[in-house]
Amino acid sequence: MPAGEESPSPEEKTLFGKYEIGRLLGYGAFAKVFHAREVHTERSVAIKAINKQRIVKGGLTANVKREISIMRRLRHPNIVRLLEVVANKKKIYFVLEFAKGGELFAKVAKSRFSEDLSRRYFQQLISAVGYCHSRGVYHRDLKPENLLLDENWNLKVTDFGLSALTDQIRPDGLLHTLCGTPAYVAPEILLKKGYDGAKVDIWSCGIILFVLNSGYLPFNDPNLMGMYKKICNGEFRVPKYTSPGLKHLLTCLLDTNPITRITIEEIITHPWFKVGYKHVTFHHDYFELKDADDDDDDDDVEDGDDLKVMNAFDIISFSSGYKLSGLFDEREDGERFLSTETPEKIVSTVVAVAEGEGLTVVVKKKWCVKVVGGYNCNFIMVVELKRLTEELVVVEVRMREYEVGPSNRIWKDKIRPGLSCLIYKTGPNG
Repeated sequence: MPAGEESPSPEEKTLFGKYEIGRLLGYGAFAKVFHAREVHTERSVAIKAINKQRIVKGGLTANVKREISIMRRLRHPNIVRLLEVVANKKKIYFVLEFAKGGELFAKVAKSRFSEDLSRRYFQQLISAVGYCHSRGVYHRDLKPENLLLDENWNLKVTDFGLSALTDQIRPDGLLHTLCGTPAYVAPEILLKKGYDGAKVDIWSCGIILFVLNSGYLPFNDPNLMGMYKKICNGEFRVPKYTSPGLKHLLTCLLDTNPITRITIEEIITHPWFKVGYKHVTFHHDYFELKDADDDDDDDDVEDGDDLKVMNAFDIISFSSGYKLSGLFDEREDGERFLSTETPEKIVSTVVAVAEGEGLTVVVKKKWCVKVVGGYNCNFIMVVELKRLTEELVVVEVRMREYEVGPSNRIWKDKIRPGLSCLIYKTGPNG
């Protein structure tokens, strides 16, 4: 029975009373992906159901945890968004943004794309891949089957099951796990001497661009070892109708030497790539505002409601041995302090310090500020205020700083010192 005609088991038809499960969209060795409808909003979603027993038997528990961690940190218009993760005794369910247009592979399998359309999708792909790299994420299995289209025919990268993070890089500065789809795998992976995650993704992007423009693979052979030999030797020919600019870019992308292979930054400045390219500003990222009454995911800078007064539950949530003193908490992703300054003074100081460091203020209200910036917006910070007493305000800072790119340690070295004037300092007996 074709995949699209299969139905979920009876117990899967309604998931936690929240999602009505529909047709099967696709499946693999460990998971099935279904179309579903959110009951209360009637929004379409995709649900990836993963069999726990098969994951444990296959020794892939760490891979699933890593995929969840990766998808939670990725918020880009050309990446499928993870909405939530739920589970029961038998299965883990990823609730994902639904890409109505289906796989890009199905479209290019029917007919090759024009050069302009190939460029449009390649620009969206590079925007997403560059964003992933700036977050320390390397996809490692980029191919048309893992590129979806939304209802507006925009590209969406999916399936981060084989992705790697910077903490998997060995002391030699390279990754060593052999993975990927044979026709899209980079030569350095085949040589088994370690590889740069960013460079192998760029190679795969080159294969994808070639396929979009030509309708066939650059390295193909009925014998797998024969195909690997062609990949390692870089033996490919572009179609005669390929423009000189595209031919040059493909040569740079499919350079068998990873050291001289083109980088994301160089791709973006390439003349062929630049035609009609619009850089995406990554304002949506990671942190939502805790106390927003509505969706603050828009990027408008605006004044909003007054400060909320802390209640007993708020204070309890701040406890667990936490000392509300003039010192910052040293937790990785959040710090709190007390201030006797007015909310207006606190907000204006945060804005001034952030803008002084070249960051962008994307939300500004009387009780909160959200800023982004750094290398490909690899720094995100939310500052939220609550009134504790008439004299004291609790200032909660949440940030994520990805240790990738030239603009590292923004919080510790730049932002934190600029906010030290706001901290309420008790006396020697206090």
